[in-house]
This record gives sequence, C-alpha cells and structure tokens, in this order.
Amino acid sequence: MSSDLTTDFTRITDATWHILNAGAERRGELLDELPPAHRAIVAAGTSGPGFVMEQARRRKTIANVLNTTFPVTFFAYYGRTGAEGLHAFLDSEPWQRRPAQPGSVFPPSATTSAAFAAHLRDSGWLAAQEDWVGEAFAFENDYLFGDAVAAPRAGTRLTAGAWVAEASFDVPSYGRQLRERAAVDPWPEALLLVKRRPCPLAVVSLPEADRVRRFQLRDDNVAALRWLWDSAAQVPDDATDSRAYARALAAGLVDGTGR
Repeated sequence: MSSDLTTDFTRITDATWHILNAGAERRGELLDELPPAHRAIVAAGTSGPGFVMEQARRRKTIANVLNTTFPVTFFAYYGRTGAEGLHAFLDSEPWQRRPAQPGSVFPPSATTSAAFAAHLRDSGWLAAQEDWVGEAFAFENDYLFGDAVAAPRAGTRLTAGAWVAEASFDVPSYGRQLRERAAVDPWPEALLLVKRRPCPLAVVSLPEADRVRRFQLRDDNVAALRWLWDSAAQVPDDATDSRAYARALAAGLVDGTGR
C-alpha cells in the first residue's frame, strides 16, 4: 500500500471518529474540511439510523461513567449545558486525544474521567461557576486522582501513599440528593432547589496492593486530624491524645509516634 493511501485511510478514520463523538451540528463543518473524495466516503459512513443510534449509545454510556465518578460536577455541568455541553466535551482535545486502554470496556473510567476533568479546566467552564461547584470538582477529582500527601511535619504523618479529598460540605450526600430531586424535577431546577448542608468532610484514601481503602472523616474529626495532611493547620494541644487520633492510628492511617 502506498503512503498516500495510508494517509488517506488515516484521515478518513480520524474524521469518522471525530464525527462519531461530535454533535450533529458539527458534522457538516467537519465534512467540509475534507477533500471531496474523502468527504463522500465519510459522509456515507456517518449517516443513517445505525450511526445515529451508535452516537446516542456512546453518549449514554459516557454520561453513566461521569455520573458515577463526578456525581456532583457532572450533574452541575449537564444541568447547565445540556446535550450541547456533552457534545462539546466529546468534541474536545482531551477526549479526542485521550490515551488508549487496550482490552478495556468502553468507556474506560479512568481515562474518561481524566479527560472530563481536563476539558472543564481547559474550556474555562469551571472558572465561570460558583465556588461550590469548584469545591465539589476539587473534592471529586482529588478522590479519584489525588497526590500522596507529603509529611507536613517531622514525626507523625499520614501513612505513606495516602491522599486526601476535602470539602466544606458533604459532596457525596449532595450528589444523592440531586438525583433524588431529578426524579421529579428537571436537572436545572434540582440545582436550584436542593441546598447544600455545611459539613466538613475529608476522605482519606490508602492504597493497599490492588485496592484502595477509603476512610471518611466528618465534622470535628476533620479539624482534629487536619494537621496530619495540612501544613498550615494548627496542631491541637492534645493532638495525639484525642479519640479521633486513636481511631486513625488503629485504622492504619498514621505513621510515626510523635509530633
């Protein structure tokens, strides 16, 4: 096969893939970018009820993944942008150029979630939202992809490799309430009607072999233990004598024996 034919095949495949992910309004624009011979082939392959059904199936399966990995963030995103916002994500560079995961079931959760997070940052959507949306995103993103906490002080620290996702309200509970409300009201209305309950929340993730253990801390327990992962937090006088510390030590969340 000549290099020209190989190049043609690659371009046709890329264009078909791009149209499969993009919305219907982008199809004409993408076809117009192709040479006439390529355009006819791609146009024939991206029309008809079968292709439309495949587009719908992919959107649904992708939305299902993001509903699970970014329950509050995706609810806010889709509730405010609708199908147009989902199409914009699938037409974005982070989604189009995400790394392949051979042998995985479509869509792979990790790369789909990482691409969605990158799209929200790159598109400027996050920056235009209220603070609570950014906070929910930071919590959900840290829950999935958080960096291991560096020891804030000599001595006592979180167990090596652990990371923390923290928020000033109960993000998982709020996500569940949004979906319960969405059973009777449209998503945009649910976002207006469901109120967030202030509740300091921290989830400590601890990798072990082929799994990750998660520990939820709430209310006063967050304040009692924040010094373990936040170098700016004040260390309580009874830091290592508190019940919260004793429970964290028993659960294997703490390394070291002194401050």
